[in-house]
Amino acid sequence: MQQHCDVDELALMSLGEPIGDDCAAHVTTCEQCAAQLAEFKELVLVGRSSGGPDNLVAPPARVWDRISEQLATEPVPMVRPPAQQRRGLPRWAGLVAASAAGILVGGAVVAVTTGQDTPTSVVASAQLAPMPDGPDRGGIADATLNRTDAGYTVTVSASGLAGPEGFYEVWLLDPKDSGLIALGSLGPGEQKATFPVPDGIDLEVFSAVDISDEPLDGDPTHSTVTVLRGTLEA
Repeated sequence: MQQHCDVDELALMSLGEPIGDDCAAHVTTCEQCAAQLAEFKELVLVGRSSGGPDNLVAPPARVWDRISEQLATEPVPMVRPPAQQRRGLPRWAGLVAASAAGILVGGAVVAVTTGQDTPTSVVASAQLAPMPDGPDRGGIADATLNRTDAGYTVTVSASGLAGPEGFYEVWLLDPKDSGLIALGSLGPGEQKATFPVPDGIDLEVFSAVDISDEPLDGDPTHSTVTVLRGTLEA
């Protein structure tokens, strides 16, 4: 019998990161692990629905001092798992998911972004449009590929887009071979979000941006329900 997924893998899955095949398969049939994953995904969506880093206010230095003191002297607050699944979770696992989602920590809003304070330049852009055989959720959207000192990022801007049945996931797409790389999710009502591109990605191959409607089923692969797609062009 397959053991339950490690909470670290579930946290990574909720953020759209790759995990082992065993856990990815297990979570589709295990109610306990699926419930834990759903909680992590909800946490991520809440964090990313803040409106992006432009809407966040930098806290004063005393807030960071208080956070450092609290982490040094008090247990790290956990994401509370379902009662039937409290099985010795690492104390920092909930903080990993919360911090990566950019939610409240110690009374301060923490934005987790890549290259947010470094100069950026747009190297390619795309208008995103519905697929001929896909759902039409209305609205308009575009994407830009940006170069920063820390690497590449993709920024997606959308307005008037109807709500998803599950949640919206942003992908880099290889149009030739249909390869996909998950970048992250758009929170409810979020109109703009920037995602770091993993190191080593060939952006001449993964040259399109895809937004899918993903069900909350714990499956990290693409649902095949593409809502918007466009090719990045210089």
